[in-house]
Amino acid sequence: MGSVIIGTGVALPSRVVTNDDLSAIMDTSDEWIRSRTGVQQRHIADPGVGASDLAAEAVAEALRNAEMAPQDVDVLITATMTPDQYAPGIAGMVQERSGLGHIAAFDLRQQCGGYLYGLDLADALLASGKARCVVVVGAEVHSGYMPYGASWEILRGERPGPVDPVDHAAATEARGWAVLFGDGAGAAVLTTEEDPGTGFIGSVLRTDGSHADLIEVLGVGFRHQPYVDTAQLEARAHWPSMNGMELFRQAVICMPAAVREVLAETDLTIDDVSLVIAHQANDRILDAVRKQLGIDAELIPSNIARYGNTTAATLPILLHEQQAAGRIRPGSLVCFTAFGAGAHWGASLYRVPGTR
Repeated sequence: MGSVIIGTGVALPSRVVTNDDLSAIMDTSDEWIRSRTGVQQRHIADPGVGASDLAAEAVAEALRNAEMAPQDVDVLITATMTPDQYAPGIAGMVQERSGLGHIAAFDLRQQCGGYLYGLDLADALLASGKARCVVVVGAEVHSGYMPYGASWEILRGERPGPVDPVDHAAATEARGWAVLFGDGAGAAVLTTEEDPGTGFIGSVLRTDGSHADLIEVLGVGFRHQPYVDTAQLEARAHWPSMNGMELFRQAVICMPAAVREVLAETDLTIDDVSLVIAHQANDRILDAVRKQLGIDAELIPSNIARYGNTTAATLPILLHEQQAAGRIRPGSLVCFTAFGAGAHWGASLYRVPGTR
């Protein structure tokens, strides 16, 4: 039996922040952001809305699209790097808000690779018979990271300005990473198909801890005593730090390598692939991956202009959009690939049920 996706759903906050909006609170411009990242706008959650809230919305839509009831689900897998609170993770919150009953619920912390790892775990649970229906959801509220201070009031339209100089300086200091991210969630419902040639037919997952420093948050952790204090906050240790050039290099090497590896393991070639659902970190990374694999732009679609990098939610949001656009047809071979902090990366192949 193969593990197949029978329904998808997304949840996006209604508030949209454009590059021009950000240029009002920091030293940046639409051209500066677009040329470096491809991002034009991002969705931003309101205060009090967490990853678990968006995840529950996405789960509800995915179940509706799958024509499944909450009580049909055996396992929930959640992936996020921005949980509502330090502990516990969001899996239990999403389980309760989704009315799934007292089922097993996993939290995964592979960051941008989280959804890819979640799909592989779901496939293993279904293939082993430990589950008959699994929901995998990726959800992020990155806005909590953003050091915008009182400038949030300007972004939310609560006042026109002016920007406090201290807030402007902090936002400008963080612009290298802050402009990249957006909030959102995506979910998929998986079950089994009798035809062994359909569903997930191969996967490659890899981790290299020697690259853990590519993207990291050094503060607010238990190597510190206490785990959070004023000194860490003053040192910006609670901000993400990113080695952009090396991150780019590793992503461009590792994602295409994983795609080639999983294709070789299944005796297929890149010419057999109908669509690549790739992590949406940066349009320049996507362009480089296309060149590495020697495929046209339409085979690796991009939606980062509208959403920014939604980390664990990028794959399911793009999957949902491509499904709605009719690009995922019966018999299509879809390749998922991602690279994230840790470093965690990989690729998986999915044969859509139906006539080949």
